[in-house]
Amino acid sequence: TMTKTSVAAAPAALSWALCVLLLAVDTEAFHFASPHSPAASLSGHTILHMGMNRKARRQQQRRQTKSRQKEFYDVVKDADQMKDREVSSPVGTLSDEALERTALEEELAGERVSSELGGEGESVVSGASVADAVPDTDQRPDVSEVIVDEDTGILRVVQGENVKDVVTGKAVQLSNRGGEYRLAQMFPDVSPEKREKYRFDWTTATVPQMVEELSNVLEVNGKVLPHPQVSDESVDFVLANRDYLGSRMSRCLGRLKLRAQSQFQKEEALQLRRLWKKFLTIENHISAPFRQMVLDAEKKIGPNFGNLDLKSYCSGDVNERTASYLVLKGMVAHWEKKVKDAEYVESTPETTSNFLEILMVGDPRRYLPDPPIIYRLNECLSVCLMARNMTQAFVSDEDLYDDLPCEVRFVDEALKIKSGTELRRFVVEEFCPREQVTPERLREGVRRLFQQMHNLQVDPYGDLTNVIGRLVEAMAVGTDDESDPYLKYLASLGNDFDSNPGFFQTYTFDHDTLSLVSFLDRPTKDLQEGKVGADDLGEQLGRDLQKISSSLMATREEEDLSGQRKLVDDGPYQVPETRAVGRPHMMGWLELLGDEEITGGEGDKSPTKIEDESFDSDKWQVI
Repeated sequence: TMTKTSVAAAPAALSWALCVLLLAVDTEAFHFASPHSPAASLSGHTILHMGMNRKARRQQQRRQTKSRQKEFYDVVKDADQMKDREVSSPVGTLSDEALERTALEEELAGERVSSELGGEGESVVSGASVADAVPDTDQRPDVSEVIVDEDTGILRVVQGENVKDVVTGKAVQLSNRGGEYRLAQMFPDVSPEKREKYRFDWTTATVPQMVEELSNVLEVNGKVLPHPQVSDESVDFVLANRDYLGSRMSRCLGRLKLRAQSQFQKEEALQLRRLWKKFLTIENHISAPFRQMVLDAEKKIGPNFGNLDLKSYCSGDVNERTASYLVLKGMVAHWEKKVKDAEYVESTPETTSNFLEILMVGDPRRYLPDPPIIYRLNECLSVCLMARNMTQAFVSDEDLYDDLPCEVRFVDEALKIKSGTELRRFVVEEFCPREQVTPERLREGVRRLFQQMHNLQVDPYGDLTNVIGRLVEAMAVGTDDESDPYLKYLASLGNDFDSNPGFFQTYTFDHDTLSLVSFLDRPTKDLQEGKVGADDLGEQLGRDLQKISSSLMATREEEDLSGQRKLVDDGPYQVPETRAVGRPHMMGWLELLGDEEITGGEGDKSPTKIEDESFDSDKWQVI
C-alpha cells in the first residue's frame, strides 16, 4: 500500500542506496554494485495493458500476433527458455497460460519482465527500474509522483501515464492544430528575429560569455523568477542556442559550481547553483513535448513487438511517425549493445586478471537474484534480430519514412558509412543537394536532435544518443562548428586551478570502520592474494547497507546487533596512496552549502544565512 506525500524529491543518497542494496553478492562469485543514475526524464517507460482484464489482454494479444512472421516464432523457439512447456499434474497437462512465463517470453510479448524484486521490469522498448513503485491497481497517475512506501518508509517514484511539464506542474499539452504544429513542438526553434538577437557567434563564443548572457535573460525586472517559473526571454535564448547549450552547458555549470565550492566561495557557488537549476528547468520544459511523443510511440510499439505490419500501429502524422522511428532505432542500438556485451561475457574465460573487467561489462542488474532484465546471448539476440527487422520494415515503407525530418533520415543513412571522410563527402555531395538543405543547417539539425535525445532515459536510449553524438563530431571536422569552447572545461586537461578552468579539488574521507570502502582500504592478506570470496564481501556490504538503510527506511522493530562482528579500531583513518593519489583529506567543502544544497536557497530562507542550525533531514519523521 502506498501513501502520497508532499515531498518534492527523494534524498540524494536514495538512488545510490537502493541500487547497492539490490545489487547484492550471489553465492558463486562476488560482484561490485554499480549505481543506476536516472536521467532527467521520468517518462521513458512503456505503460502496457493498463485497466484491462485477462480476457481482454488475451484477445488483444491474439490480434497483435496475426501479422507476426514465422521467422519471429522460429527465433523464439531457438531460445533455451522456449523448450517444451507442458508439465504433468494430477489433473492433466497444464496449459502454457497456467505456467509462469520466462523473462524472454514476457519481453517478446511486448510486456515488462516481472521480478520478485518489484519495481518496473525491462521491456523491449524501455529500461528496468527496481526503485520505481508499481501501483496496487492498474490505474496510474496522470503524471509521475513521489510517494512513500508504507512498508519501508522509502520515497519512491510512480511512473505516470504522461510526461510532466515541470513549469506548469501538469501533463504536457500537445497542439491540436495538426501534425506539422506538433512536429514544431517536437523540434522547437525561434523566429529569425529572435535568432538574430540571441544566437552566439560560435567561432568566438566563450563559456564566461555564455554564462553571463544566460544569467541576464533569467531576470525579469531585475529579479530571478522563483522556481519553477522561467521567463519567456530565457526560453527563447535557450532555443536560439539549443544546439550549442544542452548537455555540455549543463555539465559545465555543474563543474563551475563545484569549482567555486571547492575554493570555499559560497556566494558564487550558490549563484551558479541557482543558474544551473534554472537551466535544467528550461531544458526539461523544452524537451517535454518530445518526450511525450516518444512515450506515446513506446505504448504502440511495445505491445506490437514482432508485428511487421508497421502501418497498422505506426502510421499517423509526421510527428508520430518520427517518434516511432526513434523508438525503433533506439531499440536496435540498445539491443545490439546488449548482444555485444553478452557475447563478450559468455565467450571470455574469467581469470583473476580480467575479473573486474568482466564485472563492468553489461548491465550489473544481471547479478540480482531475480533479474528484471534479460542478459543471456541467445535471449538478447532473439530480441535484437526482430528489432532490426521491424526497423527495416519501417524504413522500407515510403509512406511511413520518406517525409520524416531530413536530420532524422540522415542519421539512418549516415550510420551505414564507415569513415569520417566519406561521411563528410556524403553530406556535401549527395545528401544536402538531394534534400535542398545547406551542410550548416543539416549539422545544426543533427545537433538539435542530439540534445533532444539526451533528455530521454539513458536506458534504453543512451546507445543511440551516443551514436548521434559521434556523428555530430565527425560532421564538424574541418568546419567552423569544430570550435569547442567547452573542451578545456570538461576534458580535465590540467590538474590545478590555474591550468584548468573547470578544475575542482577532490578529497578523501574518513570512512566508517564497518564500511565496504574501509574493508577494501585496509586489505587483509587473503584479500590481497585474491582469496576473499562472496560471503566475505557480502558480509561487509551488508554492514555498509545497514547503515545507509537506517537513515532512509522506517524501522518497525528494534534489531539486536549485539552479535554483529566488529572490527578493531586501528587509529586515524589512513587512505592508501594508490587511491589518494596525492589528494588532500577531509577538506569539508562538500558541506559548505549546508541545507542550501537541498533547498537551493529558495523561499523565505536567505540564500546566505541559515536561521536554524538544524537541517530539514533532521526533522523528517518515520512513516
